[in-house]
Amino acid sequence: MRTSYRDNREGMALAMAMFAIVVIGALIAGAFFASNQDFKIGRNSLVAQRAFSAAEYGLNKTMAEWDQSLNLAIKVGKDTNFTYTTGDGGQSTVKITRVNDLTYWVVSEGAAGMNTPLETRRRTSTVLRLAYPAIKYGGALTLAGGGTIKGSSQVYGTNANPSGWDCADFPGRDTTAVAYGPSATLTVQKSSNAIGTPATYADPNAGTDGTYVKYGDESWTTLVANADIKLSGDPGTVLPVLTATGKCNTSLKTNWGEPLRDATAVTACQSYMPIIYVSTDIHLNQGRGQGILLVDGSLYVNGSFDWYGLIIVRDQFTKSNGSANIFGAAMARNASISATTNDILGNVTFQYSKCAIESALHGSARLVPAKKRAWAEMW
Repeated sequence: MRTSYRDNREGMALAMAMFAIVVIGALIAGAFFASNQDFKIGRNSLVAQRAFSAAEYGLNKTMAEWDQSLNLAIKVGKDTNFTYTTGDGGQSTVKITRVNDLTYWVVSEGAAGMNTPLETRRRTSTVLRLAYPAIKYGGALTLAGGGTIKGSSQVYGTNANPSGWDCADFPGRDTTAVAYGPSATLTVQKSSNAIGTPATYADPNAGTDGTYVKYGDESWTTLVANADIKLSGDPGTVLPVLTATGKCNTSLKTNWGEPLRDATAVTACQSYMPIIYVSTDIHLNQGRGQGILLVDGSLYVNGSFDWYGLIIVRDQFTKSNGSANIFGAAMARNASISATTNDILGNVTFQYSKCAIESALHGSARLVPAKKRAWAEMW
């Protein structure tokens, strides 16, 4: 008689099933953990990128919407701050420090996911400079051609600060009253018509065409392109005007800033130093203004017009009379064949002022990135 044996396998299937469930569960948990980590990394990366974008937004907005009055308001070593809000609720805090006369260091800190556990901050910086036009004026009056100065008109090369202006940053010294091209002929009727050190000077730069159109990194073309006011004829009476809210109304083409610093002054317009471009001859008869005036033609100065800053004329000063006052410097290129001489008559006064010139050049300059390695990510 044969006896048969059978393996005892009770409970093996259950154990295998439990083991499989544990393995599958571990795989699912691992996949979930990895997926959750990827989600968190992606989410955090997105928030970090939003913070970086907010920081960049602050840099770009500061440069694009630069208030040129800050060119004079921020002193070397001082700083100012701005805060901007981005479209996705982020925030950019910008700190601007003036490093030297022409250079600013701008640091922008962007924040995203604010007031949440995901709050992230990124910081970028850039070095910006003023696109400062280095204009080679020879004196109070610089003429490529010659001309006549007579009557009660006066040209002073003695440096004078405009009344009430802050001129501590722009010290100056006396200079030539009238600089003119060496090949031109200048006639001064009497000694009181031109007073300077010297009174007149045959200046090679005055006879060079590039003096009137090339200004270092800037030029006539770039200044015209960035002009705040563009005209094609006489402006009429030029006066500073306020908006209904009491701000300087820079949208008006007859508002050329406020050079006065007395009780009658429109204070809100004192920091407005516009670049004005006129595409043809212009007659200035009434009012006042400041900044840089570019005339693509001839300039007739009459009446009681007062100007503080710099004037550059393509052709000539002609039949200038009346009681006008020009504080700063004026230049005539005498480019046209028919406009080779200048006639300064009447009671027109040209008063050299380093402060008025530099205030106009700095106050109207635009902000641009430094040429090399301007941008840097800080964290």
